[in-house]
Amino acid sequence: MTIRFRFLFVSLLSCSLVVIAFSLSKRPMTVEDVVGLNRASDAQISPDGRRVSFVVTSWDRESDRFNSDIWLAYDTREPAIRLTSHPGRDDHPRWSTDGRRIAFLSERANDVRDPLSSSSSGGQIFLLNTQGGEPTKLTSFKSAIRSFEWSPDGQSIAIIAEEPREKLKTKPPLVVDEDHLSAQLWIVDVKTNEVKQLTRGSRHIVSFNWSQDSSQIVFTARATPKLLDNHTTEVFVVPTDLKAAPYDTAGARQITEGNGAESEPRFSPDGRWIAFLAHSDEDPNVGPLRIHVVSRSGGEPRVLGKNFDGYITSYRWVFDSLRFVILAGVGVNSRIYTMSVFDQKPLALTRDEGVTTNFSATLDAMNIAFVHENPRLSTEVAYLSARIMVPVFLTHLNPQIEQFALGQVEAVKWRSNDGTEIEGLLVYPVGYQTGKRYPLVTYIHGGPESAYVRGFNASWGAFPQIYAAHGYVVFMPNFRGSANYGAKFAQANAKLAGKVDYEDLLSGIDDLIKRGIADENRLAVAGWSYGGYLSAWLIGQTNRFKCAAYGAGLSNAVSYWGTADIVAQRERLHGGTPWEARKTFDEQSPLTYLARVKTPTLIFHGEKDERVPVGQSQETYRTLKRLGVTTQLVIYPDQGHGLTIPSYQIDKMRREFAWIEKCLNGR
Repeated sequence: MTIRFRFLFVSLLSCSLVVIAFSLSKRPMTVEDVVGLNRASDAQISPDGRRVSFVVTSWDRESDRFNSDIWLAYDTREPAIRLTSHPGRDDHPRWSTDGRRIAFLSERANDVRDPLSSSSSGGQIFLLNTQGGEPTKLTSFKSAIRSFEWSPDGQSIAIIAEEPREKLKTKPPLVVDEDHLSAQLWIVDVKTNEVKQLTRGSRHIVSFNWSQDSSQIVFTARATPKLLDNHTTEVFVVPTDLKAAPYDTAGARQITEGNGAESEPRFSPDGRWIAFLAHSDEDPNVGPLRIHVVSRSGGEPRVLGKNFDGYITSYRWVFDSLRFVILAGVGVNSRIYTMSVFDQKPLALTRDEGVTTNFSATLDAMNIAFVHENPRLSTEVAYLSARIMVPVFLTHLNPQIEQFALGQVEAVKWRSNDGTEIEGLLVYPVGYQTGKRYPLVTYIHGGPESAYVRGFNASWGAFPQIYAAHGYVVFMPNFRGSANYGAKFAQANAKLAGKVDYEDLLSGIDDLIKRGIADENRLAVAGWSYGGYLSAWLIGQTNRFKCAAYGAGLSNAVSYWGTADIVAQRERLHGGTPWEARKTFDEQSPLTYLARVKTPTLIFHGEKDERVPVGQSQETYRTLKRLGVTTQLVIYPDQGHGLTIPSYQIDKMRREFAWIEKCLNGR
């Protein structure tokens, strides 16, 4: 061997060893890694488009809670800096119109929290000078502030908060459907800190927006705070002249009537129009939200993008009042688009595969800040300038991800039993070998009008990369009834719950078996909420699954109807009320089929879940226990429909993984 080729061989060998060593240095992701991710949210661009404030939520191990703080990124040349370090909640940053201050909500004033209020936080507004200095307290409201917004003239801040009431040593008796604490609008003078009530009455205000001249506020409100009355939500307009305030919401100028629940009302910059989001496809409660535009004086709204199947989650007017910037989910991706008021097809401004979760834009839409993630990247803050149209990241919040051994994520499609095309995500095991069959975990999302998308997908509810690192394939299907595929797809499960979605799931699993990827003898199913319902349904219809591990799932449709905080969805799925469609209620209840179950089943539930009351899981557990099925029920104290305490999230993930490992691999 010549010296030249000997040198080349040694060089190649060295490079190979470096690659091997690099791959071996990767480690499996753990449940602590999932909880320990720093999560960015609420990116807010400054009026001049040069700075971005945002929220970072991180795990406080010592106090067993999540802590959120305000951060600031100046431009792409400097690293982002942390503006607040309070051991609690600092979030909802909003720029003043001159760009000199940031107002935000903080729990630094927990002494004002009302223990009898239905709000879960005692957040108050603080002001922060971006040039430095400690935050100063603006409000000392006697109830929690739900949201706020600066007036365009910069003189005031409007807030939504419940009307304060006298604190009592003992909670009074509650008269159901009669004792309400409705949220109202209040105006805070930024110079004097004086607070004046703008509205009063029985209507519960949900969201609002100032007119550009600061003279009016458009808001949405429903009959009561109860989600059961969400369908009563309408759009109203009220003047901001405090001389005649407070204004009774019963006398506010009503802009809409009917059309389901409207949301996110916004004045156009020229003041001529009001836009809002609402359904417009046959069923007033299901399908994509579409932008509606109506004259500020009222009239018949015009619906934009009727042929757009994307699910719009937020939008902003552009200064010319002729265009919008919108955020919408389409299939397994979520992107930022621009759309004309003349109803042209939306044009994508971001084109990479992944998920954008929120955005803000300067009034001319020349600069946009947003939060983005993809299968290899957790939430980071990005910046898009119309001058170059190439997004750049402003943050690098989770460098530890580079240490994780991650499985490849692929969007997959298949045909269900009736030929309908279904899409989902497939996470391959780390080191996947073609032709080798692997144990399969099928995650079922909640909703059902939700969707799995190409994000990092690491949460206590679903943590596919932990399974991928231990030799599992993870299947995440978007069955009929899911979001992001248009109105017809979302409405396809009406009166067919447990049928079309069941067929979509099993046909997808069969496709993976046919492709030689999944081991048909090692199948597990998991999910939460509607995913819990479908998991319970599956094990009552087939014994193909070796185990199930799910949470907050409906078992008995009749008792659920009588105790849950929402029922419109179930009435749509079952075709009416229990007395109108009792047969369907029973036929679509997992409880009806539990006597068939042989599958070892692990069940989770929050003690104070109002969406799916804990009794649903207790009914399932008692039935399976009586029938001799291997089962376990874990109830998390004081938790609602989701788990918010880090140690509970870790416990849930550990139990789920151990249960599936034991049943599928005997480990």
